[in-house]
Amino acid sequence: MKRMVALLLLFGLLIPLTGVSADQFHTGRYTLVRESEWELLTSYDEVNRYQHPQEFLDIADNYIEEITVYLGREDWFTNLYHERIEFIATAALPSRPTASHIIALNRHRLGLDNAPVAREITSLIVRSYNSYTLKIGISAAMQDRFGTNIAPYNWGQDPHILARQHTDQEQYLQEVGAPGWPRHLDLYYPGDDREGLFVLSQSFVEFLLEEFGVEAFMEVYDSPDLEGAY
Repeated sequence: MKRMVALLLLFGLLIPLTGVSADQFHTGRYTLVRESEWELLTSYDEVNRYQHPQEFLDIADNYIEEITVYLGREDWFTNLYHERIEFIATAALPSRPTASHIIALNRHRLGLDNAPVAREITSLIVRSYNSYTLKIGISAAMQDRFGTNIAPYNWGQDPHILARQHTDQEQYLQEVGAPGWPRHLDLYYPGDDREGLFVLSQSFVEFLLEEFGVEAFMEVYDSPDLEGAY
């Protein structure tokens, strides 16, 4: 017993010498990032757009406010979430939500200032979906409307023009606006499936917004009967 106590005391004394400390949090109104993740996110390029994590969080908070008002989801934070959106870093995979309140940002994209922050925030705000392509379409549309940078996969270009490159690809066209998740396509990694479906989905959603308005679109988005809603 005495030996165990001695070991515990010794271990307690060694901890400060190893430099172990709690990870610092940087917080915004609706967002947060750990210092360790921020260091990873900004390690790709010595010249980073954001001088301090608070600058990044302020922009992300503004995205949340603008997007929720536009989509009529102002109660999103109080009714659907009870914790801040947290940003973490990823190196190999595209930026994406990894949990109900966590967004993984590709650190290369952030360093190049084309990380789709507004898009991924939107995908959390409208996270429940009856059609995955409507979800990715509205998320990309919000990136173009409110994002302060361009992002893949349309790179700031007119999605309708880009969509013409994929109109002969039936495997994508039959999924746009359809219910559920297109399980036969490879959407987890960058590639033709992801690019083709994202561009066509954004074009379709932009068409619905232009022709019928955002309120009508959100009625369709939330409807369990997509065919009837259309």
